[in-house]
Amino acid sequence: MPHWTTLEVGTTAPHVLRICLNRPDQRNAISTVLVEELLECVTRLQHAADVRVVVLTGRGTAFCAGGDLKERLAAGPSQARRQRDTLLRVIEQIDRLPMPVIAMINGPAMAGGLELALACDLRIAGTSASFALSEVRTVGAFPGAGAPVRLAKLIGRGRASLLTLTGRTFSSEEAFSLGLVEVVVPDTALQRETDAIASDIASASPAGVRAARQLIRRSVDIDTDAAMELSCALRNPLDDTADAQEAWPPGARSASPNSLERKGVRTIETGSAGPTRRTPRAGAVYDDRRPGLRAAAGRLRR
Repeated sequence: MPHWTTLEVGTTAPHVLRICLNRPDQRNAISTVLVEELLECVTRLQHAADVRVVVLTGRGTAFCAGGDLKERLAAGPSQARRQRDTLLRVIEQIDRLPMPVIAMINGPAMAGGLELALACDLRIAGTSASFALSEVRTVGAFPGAGAPVRLAKLIGRGRASLLTLTGRTFSSEEAFSLGLVEVVVPDTALQRETDAIASDIASASPAGVRAARQLIRRSVDIDTDAAMELSCALRNPLDDTADAQEAWPPGARSASPNSLERKGVRTIETGSAGPTRRTPRAGAVYDDRRPGLRAAAGRLRR
């Protein structure tokens, strides 16, 4: 990676890359330089085979305060459009990444900052975080990088309207209740919880994670039959990968659950209520209403 002036980029654990917006004195507001560097950084990750998880966060006490309005006012409307168009390209590149992206929201995520968080696969927030799509109040417009569209798919049309049309600021607990964030933890535990979830993903099968991410992202835009066809198309080739072969000891495919336990292969008991529930770490609040997030909400620490 090159030297960045508005970003800090580096690995925090094996296969985990952190991108930190680094304009703390401006609450990590999106300037022209920042959004252009972010676009270059994310584009470079398209072929970063060694990176399995990306964490996006902000330096200091803010995640991202949105667009740098002082810079925009000084430069005029054309500069604002340029920043918005570049931000949209950043979000499109995040969507195309092969690996999942986690937003570690350590403070206010406003306007364009919330648009960045919405582009991520998971949003983990500290209790001091706050959220707003304030454009209807601050710039006489609406979020221009796709937030209303993404919100409607993520939390439903009514809740998306509540955020977008009022311009109100929501606390982390309110955002959690709306389904805007998946995990809320005390500020002091935010780093630890994010690292734990990122490490869990990074230690899983890279091929499986990447295929699952692609399925989750694409299935919201197609009907159920097409989504199931896509699921089969992505799932079946995984049986022949090295990860799949290594996951099973010799003879395990035809073995009984009891014999697997004796060989040290962990199994999950199921019953009428489905898989056995697992206990989340103390202090974390998880959105366990959505089945796709139960893997994050229920990690078993043995």
